[in-house]
Amino acid sequence: MPFHQIKDPERLHALIDAILLIEADANLTTLLENIVESATTLVGARYGALGVLASDGATLSSFITHGLDDRRRALIGELPRGHGVLGETIRLARTLRVDDLSSHDGSSGFPPHHPPMTQFLGVPVIVEDGTVFGNLYLTDPLSGKPFSPEDEDLVAGFGRAAGLVIDQAKLRSHVRDLTIAEERERLARDLHDTVIQRLFGVGLSLQLTLSGSLEDRVRERINTSLDELNETIHDIRTTIFEIDQESSEVDSLEQRIETLTVEVASRLGVQVHLKTLAGIDDLVAPHCAQHVVQALREILSNIVRHSQAQRVDVDLSIDENMLVLLVNDDGVGFASAASGGRGLRNLASRARDLGGDCYVDSEIGHGTQVRWTANRLD
Repeated sequence: MPFHQIKDPERLHALIDAILLIEADANLTTLLENIVESATTLVGARYGALGVLASDGATLSSFITHGLDDRRRALIGELPRGHGVLGETIRLARTLRVDDLSSHDGSSGFPPHHPPMTQFLGVPVIVEDGTVFGNLYLTDPLSGKPFSPEDEDLVAGFGRAAGLVIDQAKLRSHVRDLTIAEERERLARDLHDTVIQRLFGVGLSLQLTLSGSLEDRVRERINTSLDELNETIHDIRTTIFEIDQESSEVDSLEQRIETLTVEVASRLGVQVHLKTLAGIDDLVAPHCAQHVVQALREILSNIVRHSQAQRVDVDLSIDENMLVLLVNDDGVGFASAASGGRGLRNLASRARDLGGDCYVDSEIGHGTQVRWTANRLD
């Protein structure tokens, strides 16, 4: 880490303060936003961004910005994928400082509605094993002067420190996931082996009390209780389905998706019709494959809980670099996807973390369609 190259004590203190300001305990998305903001402030830049590399090491899977308001970001449209000067920074895997972007050979210009930018500083964020996690991009110092060699050293040191913090955050997340996975497996087993069996026993006892000598109102109350027990058992089975561990990671994506749809039919009584692109296993990175299975699990759980659907159609395909999951149900629908709960928010957040998005189209009485996308190379 090039701390020794920073001679100015005030700038060294500023670097240390910026590193200490990174919220190491935050989730990864919040952490990356914090890193961009800290790097931008560190050198007094007008705009900052962090481009996270996709699994191919040549394109960007996500792009976190600082200095652009929501309106400007929306007008710009699709986020960069790693072309032009950004792509050169990726290829070089080292610091790139440019005084005038318009005259640089690698410049590919800006899309409509993009703010003008002149000075540029690109610095890799390197994690502990030496690989590049992504790149910090800073433009246009507020002073109006080009970035200096000292700025370059400062951000390079910050990039290495940020890489270590990202490593720690990913490790904590992995440990937390393992712990949660073990607890989920235990909970699912207890629900199935103990709770459901006891409810079955109660139901059988109630059925045995149904004799011809019972008063009508007593018989009605018992039948109502039996209906409620059946609904409770159905809800518990749905919960078990949601928290159950996925099939072995050695299974292919196609096998895992097929297993999941069969589970819905056998456990929860909703028929799922699956259409999968041939050879999709060779086209989707393992990380993306894991998340699309989890996304489909959440979509199907929402359908079973809320839609009263009898049929669900699942289509898994590829559109250029994007994996597209399309799910249609014939359920009751709802008035506005904007009113969706935590499940829909989780789906959208998961998609955006993978460079994609989630769109929900629903109408009361006409079912619901969910279109979930992700960068298949991520």
